[in-house]
Amino acid sequence: MTLTVDDTDRRILQLLQTDGKASVQDIAAKVALSTSPCWRRIKRMEEAGLITGYTARLNPKLLGLHALAYVFVSLMDHREDTIAAFSRLVDTQERIIECASVTGESDYILKIAARDPEDLDHFLMRGILSSGLVRASHTHFVLRRTKPTSPWPLL
Repeated sequence: MTLTVDDTDRRILQLLQTDGKASVQDIAAKVALSTSPCWRRIKRMEEAGLITGYTARLNPKLLGLHALAYVFVSLMDHREDTIAAFSRLVDTQERIIECASVTGESDYILKIAARDPEDLDHFLMRGILSSGLVRASHTHFVLRRTKPTSPWPLL
């Protein structure tokens, strides 16, 4: 089943991406709908899996997380069991806040949060590299986040 998204749905999605706590009444007023049709549209998009959840964005510095890095990882090999083991490892590490399989010289990019550079180094050495799954890694520290949160484009 294909979900059809019209301009009103896009406006609703834009508002929800900006403020996930907005009430249905507020959203309805901004998109010129009454509350019930607006609620039905949101419910339809949730049930179809387009809206996958609602989260709070936190300030990492206030959590004591002062180091953020992108780590490019190359696995030892590309056997199914190695890939599955690496996926399990990533899933168990809360410091890894994002992981993507990529093309190019590396197999994955990990976005990792840590208290400071030493904490990140300790995590990489004991949590990732010691696993025996990684052939090579390249770490790039984030100096400044210039666009830390972005809504998905609604093309």
